[in-house]
Amino acid sequence: MSSSIRRSIAFSVADRYASIAIGFVTTIILSRLLTPKDFGIFSIAMSFVVLADIFRDFGTGNYLVQVKQLTDQQLRTAFTTFLATSALGGLVLLLGAPVLVAFYGDALFWQLMPIFAFNLMLGPFSVPGMSLLRRNLGFDTLAGINLLGIAVNFVVVVVLAWRGHGVMSLAWATLAASVVRVGTVWIVHPCFTAFRISLRGWKAPFEFGIVSTATSILNVSCEYLPQLIIGRSLGLAAAGLFGRATSVCQLPDRLVIGALSPVLLPALSRQTQAGVHLKPAYLVALSHMSALQWPILLCLALLAEPAVLILYGDQWKEVAPLVRIMALAALVMFPAFMTYPTVVALGGVRDMLWMSLLSQPLSVFLIFLASPFGLEAIAATQVISAPVHIFIAIKFIGRRIGVSWAEIARAVGRSAVVALCSAAVPALVVVLQGGFSFGMSYTTLAYVLAGAAAGWLVGLILSGHPLLDELANGMKLVSRRLRRSAF
Repeated sequence: MSSSIRRSIAFSVADRYASIAIGFVTTIILSRLLTPKDFGIFSIAMSFVVLADIFRDFGTGNYLVQVKQLTDQQLRTAFTTFLATSALGGLVLLLGAPVLVAFYGDALFWQLMPIFAFNLMLGPFSVPGMSLLRRNLGFDTLAGINLLGIAVNFVVVVVLAWRGHGVMSLAWATLAASVVRVGTVWIVHPCFTAFRISLRGWKAPFEFGIVSTATSILNVSCEYLPQLIIGRSLGLAAAGLFGRATSVCQLPDRLVIGALSPVLLPALSRQTQAGVHLKPAYLVALSHMSALQWPILLCLALLAEPAVLILYGDQWKEVAPLVRIMALAALVMFPAFMTYPTVVALGGVRDMLWMSLLSQPLSVFLIFLASPFGLEAIAATQVISAPVHIFIAIKFIGRRIGVSWAEIARAVGRSAVVALCSAAVPALVVVLQGGFSFGMSYTTLAYVLAGAAAGWLVGLILSGHPLLDELANGMKLVSRRLRRSAF
């Protein structure tokens, strides 16, 4: 791994973990100031916002990152396309407000959707600068921009929620953070030459955008449709519970994958442009990721009750069984984070669409069938849909880089040892206390987590996992940074 990529990952990790820390505090506070219904309304509104945002994005940012030679003209064409799709997306949100009000019977959607529509219109004025920073691996600057926006979001949402504004506090905080991010990008990385209307050379970005947008819309539709199905069949409070369970199970992604994802596409695109075969990098990435993700998911499944109690409080106890089911189902998803950057870096953006068409409708169909039987039945559908998703993804990637199932198994074999060692102490404590319980004290939980961390390190050493070398290199990098800052 080159020094520039290591440096980018280091800043991306710092950005992600600081964001998680702020988000953790925000979640704890808001779970005590807002109700499950508030979160249910927001989740349903965001389901439509995310769909509109994907259409608005049109793959513009990723196109600018992966294109071999980027010109000012391409920036202007991308900005023009983004501006047009943003206006259309905002209009769709405004027109969708009465539909949501009629369907769910809550007038708050009238107030939420105009705020989200205006928020969409801000995007085109930050994307050129942000994309150039990603392309040039300027993740130190990106980290600063992102953290400033998150800090603003935290202050606004907590103050407004405390003053009794309910779900509207989430909407206003989202808008405030976007305004700050746009202004900061203009200051630290101005790209005003891009803000000219032009469609010259539109064909290449348009083709990339059509396929990328279709894929994203399909994926996000299938991700958020459970919220809509649950909200309609089981009620808004049930939608809020399922959304909270999903958020908890996404913690491993936020802790690990979220820090790496921004770096992967630009890094792999550089290697592809240099003629480097991606299979070795792919297998190493799976080895490292499984050693990080599997232990977290196993511990989360074992400690779902105390995790939910700390994060959300007493009113969310029904979330714990859902978390356990979904965390165990997610164990097979460790290759997923490499699918998009690997395929797109190799010019296979159309493959992503085919993968989604083959795997995602099954997930929605299973959820629809399970919805009359309650939230646990809906969560259990992931035990079927997750392996199918990964099987299809590996088949497509195998055609691109020639990787086999046997090679993947060899790459992640040591990670299984690491995961079992990490889960040993939590599993022992669960057995000793007579099963899963909300009664675990904070002191006991702290000892259990320390034991899990120690078990993880022991597992790395016993298995001779290659992640140890990367950890050593990371510690050396941090040590050098600290010495420089000291002088």
